[in-house]
Amino acid sequence: MHIQWSPLSVGRNMPLRPHTRLVLITSHISQQNSTRSVSARSLSQRTQAGHTNRWQLPGALGSDLLGQAQVQRAEEFGNKSSDRKKYSDDPMTLHWHEDAASCPQSPLPRLVHPLSASRRTRLCNDVTWSSKLDTPEERFYILSRRVARNAKPDAVLECLGVRWELHFPILSSSDTLFELYTNNKRQRDIELQKRAVIGTHSRVSSACGRGLAREWLLSSPMTLRLPVKDASINKEALSFALRTLYNPEECTDEWGEAVLSTAALLGMSNLFQKCLKEMLTRISSSTVCSFHQVSYKFKETLLQRACERWLELFLVTELSFHIKLKDLPFDLLLKTLRSPRLFASNEYEVLRAVLYWLYLKLNPLRETLPAHSTIIHFFSRETSVFLEQPQGQKYITIFQALRMHGITEWQHLQELQNIRVLPESWLLSILSNHYHTLYSGGDMVVTDFSKQAIRFGMMCDGEQECCTQTISLCGFYFLLQAAKLGESDTYNFCIERLRHWDPAVSQSSIVSHPYCMRADRSVCYHITVQSFANGEWQEHSSGPVNHEFGLFKRRCRSKPFQIEGLFPPILVTFALAFPF
Repeated sequence: MHIQWSPLSVGRNMPLRPHTRLVLITSHISQQNSTRSVSARSLSQRTQAGHTNRWQLPGALGSDLLGQAQVQRAEEFGNKSSDRKKYSDDPMTLHWHEDAASCPQSPLPRLVHPLSASRRTRLCNDVTWSSKLDTPEERFYILSRRVARNAKPDAVLECLGVRWELHFPILSSSDTLFELYTNNKRQRDIELQKRAVIGTHSRVSSACGRGLAREWLLSSPMTLRLPVKDASINKEALSFALRTLYNPEECTDEWGEAVLSTAALLGMSNLFQKCLKEMLTRISSSTVCSFHQVSYKFKETLLQRACERWLELFLVTELSFHIKLKDLPFDLLLKTLRSPRLFASNEYEVLRAVLYWLYLKLNPLRETLPAHSTIIHFFSRETSVFLEQPQGQKYITIFQALRMHGITEWQHLQELQNIRVLPESWLLSILSNHYHTLYSGGDMVVTDFSKQAIRFGMMCDGEQECCTQTISLCGFYFLLQAAKLGESDTYNFCIERLRHWDPAVSQSSIVSHPYCMRADRSVCYHITVQSFANGEWQEHSSGPVNHEFGLFKRRCRSKPFQIEGLFPPILVTFALAFPF
């Protein structure tokens, strides 16, 4: 506090001596000069004190009693706290932060509230801010204010319980918002015209008030109300869509139904097409079911075909090992199982995927994928056959689409008998066909090769130049081969018959599998190769081929099926049948 001398105050109190008066005047002048020098030196270094938007000089002033009290209170709080941190985990708490670089002479720390810092468009550069603390409204507010340079909004969109301040230049990018703005502006102009006509017959004294009301109405932002009936639209998606109006380069990690529905609601065709493009590249086990549902909702056939194509390739190899398998609809699963392009290593793996899907449908509350033993125990504990029960009748067509006659391993056949899913008549038919095929030297009753051929698949990932797989079918052994020709992108695919003593046949297969002594075996085979190229999965087919496989070198191998322009991963399916 500065000491000032006044004759009036001296007259009312004891008279001062001459030398005392001189000392007071001299101290007052020196203190005043020092104060002016401090103010002039630190004019551009004023900092905020407290959370009440009060500014202070960086120098240590004895008159700043409030600042001193805050410092003392902060020091007491810090001494009492056992775990003092520079930043708190709670975004609603206040954080003490000393900025020694910007104000080296100030002993007072600054008190910054993180939410207020975001609403001030992060003017305090020394505050560390986590983007996870931002709400969708705040992210939109920060971006729109920065792009519009804090200009006054022309419209306020009331949607999802939030008021979104918008500017007129960006409204033309949204058909819905531009139409709402145009209609509201037209209604406001009509209302102003009516008021003007009525005002001509009223008293002159109220003209000033009408003029002020008209000026306020014209300068105030237009209020746009947009109701939302789609449950998939949320604040996050709406905030992102509105941010793209100000910055088309904005991105999000959640491309899906919410963004697509919001773009359709706002009439933003560019964002709608961009979202579709992103979804096409993000089809995976966790998204394929939801994306396929969205494709039906918006009648997007391109996205629908892409999801169905992905299921044909990865239903058995990927989705069957993911909890999202429970979201796969009945009709889509049936369509995928009936597809001739379905990829699987063998027919048992297809049955396994169906059993997992059925278990998740019967136990919809499960959030994790169970072990295979859990699946077997669940279907084995029932005393009645599942497909013969009322709740299992609708699943019959699913199991009819499987090629269970292609399950030939004895442990897999034993598993089929243990689970109480298939009727006994089905099991009897499967085992009888196996018996007659073995007894007749491998002859099968084939009426429709495309539906009855037994499939074997393998994947070439490019790490090896030659991929092989040994199979045993009704006493005959075959080697399936996929070989790359040198450094080119050309591959050869063929089938070779093996003798039972061939080194490629494992000892366990010789012991546990039958062996047919028949010298010649007529085989109808079909090779399907699927590879990703030019942004889509391409299919190459050899078509049904009949070949007589003997035991001599010149007759034991099929004609090579050669394809150019293949790039890994390559999915190869060999379908075989033994006609009479």
